[in-house]
Amino acid sequence: MKKLLSVVLAICLLASTLVVASANEAKNPFTDVKEGAWYYSQIVKAADLSLINGKTATEFKPDDLLTYAEAIKLAACMNELYTTGKVTLVNGTPWYQTYLDYCTEHKIISKTYNYGDNATRAGYMEIFANALPDEAFKDINNIPDGSILDVDGQAPYAIYVYKLYKAGIVTGVDELHNCNPDAFIKRSEVATILCRMMDEAQRVSFKMAEDEPVVVPPEDPEITTEIPVQDAEHTEVLPTKPVEIDKPAIQAPLTIHKQPEGAELDSYGVKHELEVQVFGGKAPYTYEWYYKARRDNVTIENGDYVKDADTAALVLSVEKENTLLGATIYCKITDSEGDTVTTEGVKVYGPFSMPVEQSLNSDGENVLTGRVEDGVLRAGDKVSVIRNGKVVAIGVAEDLQMFNKSLDEILKGDNAGIFFAKEDGVRPSNGDIVVKYREGDVVDTSDIVN
Repeated sequence: MKKLLSVVLAICLLASTLVVASANEAKNPFTDVKEGAWYYSQIVKAADLSLINGKTATEFKPDDLLTYAEAIKLAACMNELYTTGKVTLVNGTPWYQTYLDYCTEHKIISKTYNYGDNATRAGYMEIFANALPDEAFKDINNIPDGSILDVDGQAPYAIYVYKLYKAGIVTGVDELHNCNPDAFIKRSEVATILCRMMDEAQRVSFKMAEDEPVVVPPEDPEITTEIPVQDAEHTEVLPTKPVEIDKPAIQAPLTIHKQPEGAELDSYGVKHELEVQVFGGKAPYTYEWYYKARRDNVTIENGDYVKDADTAALVLSVEKENTLLGATIYCKITDSEGDTVTTEGVKVYGPFSMPVEQSLNSDGENVLTGRVEDGVLRAGDKVSVIRNGKVVAIGVAEDLQMFNKSLDEILKGDNAGIFFAKEDGVRPSNGDIVVKYREGDVVDTSDIVN
């Protein structure tokens, strides 16, 4: 079985290389996985073997971080492929339940996780180290106890980290082969781990830094030496300053890895998630979401239209009554050592609507003035005019103005004028509501008396 899998998976490469075209080459379904990226072949092949899939049918999201739910799915698929030669597992409800049940039944995991949380490196190593039978983890490296400088030998995950190091599946994040156990891992980086897990030929033989000390004459501190840098994702040679083995591992500073994304929703009754991801610092992290009210920064709390306000993924219900719509929202993240970072501010809008306070006729053009109730409208957008629940006119917002100045867009809270070029229907009047045109809007003026 292992020989067969080695043949099937042999094209999983350790770095970005030219992918040799063939009639049987796996096709890349992901628009955000570009040929030439170092992770290209790993993601394409792993997806083709049903070991890993995208966030959507066409997007893999290579820079997103791996969640515990995704790690459990990968472990289940690896185990089934290794033991049966194929993957038959499919999503359940919730989507990861099938894989969770499989991993529990096959003793791959023995505890519960917050499945939507990002997996730490130590966390995913514990899961992956149990994903295959012990026979699949042949030692090829001598990794003495205590040689991984940033892994406490008494930590519950230490045994799993050493198991993967010894098997050449994980090699660390720097020239000292530090593990960085509390950091998170990108989905793109996991692809190489999958290849090394499933194909022994791709595993890496190396020695710990203390076995190969770098000697530099003290009288010439400017001399540098090239040291092979091997990490869990790819290998490259970088010029580096000499290192002292007895120095503690350097902790990456706390930084924003993924900013939350705002949105303009087409309808009410939906939910929008504002997700932030951080890298570095020291876990665990705390998350505090805020919104700006004039000059004040107000803490967001859970309520009828808000949930998960103390997590990395704030969820807003897009309803007219949600006062957070149109507000600037941001997140402050603090690590266990007190270091903080703050995301950029973003806004979430509901569908565009503006009640008409005045309908003027200027040089043959209809100018509709009012205060935008919600959403965003851009110059050139097609719009519909609603009266008593019916579409009475359809046209184009040819120009948008405030204080006699043309604008590219107007948004919630703006007092504005829309230069409305009518294509069909009647002339709008006071009390009508301007909304964005929706496919299928049809003018109905049957009960209007002109």
